[in-house]
Amino acid sequence: MADGLNSRKLKISVTNLQKKVFSRERFSTYLDVGVKEDGLYERGGKGDLKVDLWLESSPDGIRARGDIRGHAGMECTRCLKEYQLELYIDVDEFYRRPGLDVVEEGGRRTMREDEAPEEDGYVIQEGTIDLNLLVNDAVMLNLPIKHLCSEDCRGLCSICGKDLNQGECGCSRDSIDPRLEVLRTLLDREEG
Repeated sequence: MADGLNSRKLKISVTNLQKKVFSRERFSTYLDVGVKEDGLYERGGKGDLKVDLWLESSPDGIRARGDIRGHAGMECTRCLKEYQLELYIDVDEFYRRPGLDVVEEGGRRTMREDEAPEEDGYVIQEGTIDLNLLVNDAVMLNLPIKHLCSEDCRGLCSICGKDLNQGECGCSRDSIDPRLEVLRTLLDREEG
């Protein structure tokens, strides 16, 4: 995700939460995001995608629980027009303290059996949690497989490129791939 979501709004200091174990704070913000193949990006307007989370401290880190709801801008895969996709996503993720995945055992550092490596999870870095990756992951994992502005979108003409949702283009659809012309002659013989 090279050019993905990188909002300063989503970088939260949790130093105070870490000092008071089992305390919680609410975090809420609005984003204006669009969806590309490689992830979310900020569009720069006043968006209505609301990130509403409770941040709860524990001895091992910070739990982020709440929801993401609103709209994200998407491009229809058939007609290439932008449309607004409505989202409602429940979020329940954990940001752990760095170094929690290793245990001193006879002077050697080993992985705890019940923990995943740090690169597989969200980690608190220098007293800050970065919700950019969490929001990107949550939205991208909840997108429909087909990005369609409507179920009956007709798409673009493969010959002239006209948007078929605005009417017929008049292109002849009878042309056949020259490699398949032999099959057409077989069909013509059967009919005749």
